[in-house]
Amino acid sequence: MNDIDKYTYEEIANALYRKGKKDGHPKVTDKTKWHELVMAEKLGHLAHKKISAGHGTDVYGSDAWDNFHTKYAEYKSKAIEDKQLRNLFQQIKNVYSGTTYVPLTAVGIYNGFNNNYEIASVEYAKKDHYFGILYEELCVLIIKVNTDYVMNTLEANYQKFVAKGKRGTTNLNTVSVNLGDTELYTVAYKNEEFYASQS
Repeated sequence: MNDIDKYTYEEIANALYRKGKKDGHPKVTDKTKWHELVMAEKLGHLAHKKISAGHGTDVYGSDAWDNFHTKYAEYKSKAIEDKQLRNLFQQIKNVYSGTTYVPLTAVGIYNGFNNNYEIASVEYAKKDHYFGILYEELCVLIIKVNTDYVMNTLEANYQKFVAKGKRGTTNLNTVSVNLGDTELYTVAYKNEEFYASQS
């Protein structure tokens, strides 16, 4: 699809939908389901066919199966814009002082945690957690976040929710990872071609 101007947005979206359906992933264009397929492909995982894994099953709280580590994996993704590239690459902010832009923060939102605490607090602890960064819908980086950090953050957020009398949204339990805090994650995938093109 080098001559991208030949296609309408509808034609491109329809092609994505039809490919997903052909490969056994219905509604691949719903929300960011297709991000999961991209991440699974990069990581060598097998993405689940359904958008949401159900309660009471081993797959609950996961988006894919990692056959190498024989473990389920949960994916979160964030799309970044041009101005955030300076954070991703920690580009020079001031040439005189040598200061750089602050590192990019990868974010994972766990919508089902607070209203499903009894199950989610157990099941998410069994999963590996991967946060993907996409730029212009290309996957440029995937980090594997320390599970203990994920769970400690979710638990702390939940306790704040409880302390407020469980008022407000039950969603938006957020785990943030500053890419400068390298002790919190390992790099699972890096688009070397993209990184080289930005240097």
